[in-house]
Amino acid sequence: MSTEPFRISEGSALHADDPDPLRQYWYTADDLVDTFGYRRDALEGLFGEATPRPGGLVGWTTSVVWKIESEVIVPAVELLESSFRDQESIDLTVYRSSDG
Repeated sequence: MSTEPFRISEGSALHADDPDPLRQYWYTADDLVDTFGYRRDALEGLFGEATPRPGGLVGWTTSVVWKIESEVIVPAVELLESSFRDQESIDLTVYRSSDG
């Protein structure tokens, strides 16, 4: 697995106007849920336990989120999309494989 240091150190434009210059390097649960569409109950399973940073903000660094998205989530989505003919087939496979 590789990383792209330029991207990791870049931060996020999501909070570029925040007076705190470090804010651009941090995502909160609200950022990930409201802006990127993640499910709140899935965040710790995906990104690990949220951690506090100086100033009291709790969440994940943009580096952690980017790394998980680029090395785990995107490849998994690409595998699903290239392996099944449609969403219904993906849903059926998930259903067959689940406890539900």
